[in-house]
Order: sequence, then structure tokens, then C-alpha cells
Amino acid sequence: MKNALVFAAALAAVPGPALANESTFTHDSVTYVYSSETRGKDTVITGKSYPGGTSYTLTVRGKQVWGRVNGAPVSFSIAKPLARPVETAQR
Repeated sequence: MKNALVFAAALAAVPGPALANESTFTHDSVTYVYSSETRGKDTVITGKSYPGGTSYTLTVRGKQVWGRVNGAPVSFSIAKPLARPVETAQR
């Protein structure tokens, strides 16, 4: 549950477009390294936390988040949906 609260706080604090590349943040002396991709209506976030190298995969759809942290299932809500990247037309 502690990890879920940390992820919820991090997801709320990080704007959507910043998730497109690998990013990091530190909370309570734990560094989280992650990347994300958009899959249809979902944003899938994968990464590891250090020290320890615990891996996680989270799927975000609207205000709902679910996935696995160190092999354990997690699910929680966030205060507001992630910002979606703006799509631009190409010529």
C-alpha cells in the first residue's frame, strides 16, 4: 500500500508529456526510474526503484491505476487523469 501511495503522488505530480521519455524522481530516499507509452486509452508506466531494483508496471486509465509492484498486484485511484500528449497533424 505504501508503494501505491507513492506512485499516486508521483503520477499526480508529473505531467503527461514528461512521461514520454525515461524519467526519475526520488521519494523517501528511494529513486524511481520509469518510462511510459500510450496504448489506446491507457498509459503504461514501467520502471524500477532503487536501491533494490524492484520492478513495476502500472496501467493508468482516467483516474484508475492498476498493475504490479515487485510481483504483487496493486490498484488505486489518482486525483485527476494524466494529461494526454497533444497530437499534431503532420504534412
